[in-house]
Amino acid sequence: MTSEPRPGVGVLLTIRFLTELALLGGLALAGTQLGAGVALSIIDAVLLPVAAAAIWGLFIAPRARRRLPEPGRFLVEFALFAGTGVVLALVGWVVAGVALAVIGIGVAALTRRFAKDS
Repeated sequence: MTSEPRPGVGVLLTIRFLTELALLGGLALAGTQLGAGVALSIIDAVLLPVAAAAIWGLFIAPRARRRLPEPGRFLVEFALFAGTGVVLALVGWVVAGVALAVIGIGVAALTRRFAKDS
């Protein structure tokens, strides 16, 4: 027997992907505001999302070689979204930071409930 995909899982996974992109974009935006000078701002804008993508790729991604088991994977994802929200708030993007953190963490929780092992 094959299991049929649940309705809405594709939409949920698409939203999850968009929140992941927003996380990287939020870190890049915050990085532009953190550096003291143009060169450091550019470095921060590149390094922050690269570091987050590396953590995601190592520990959260479905094909990660060192993929963490639950709930560790959720905790790392929670920390990435919450940290990005805090950094965005610190550079003056409070509403965007709170929205990204709440939506990202919420979608991560929903994914674990409705799209197991994604």
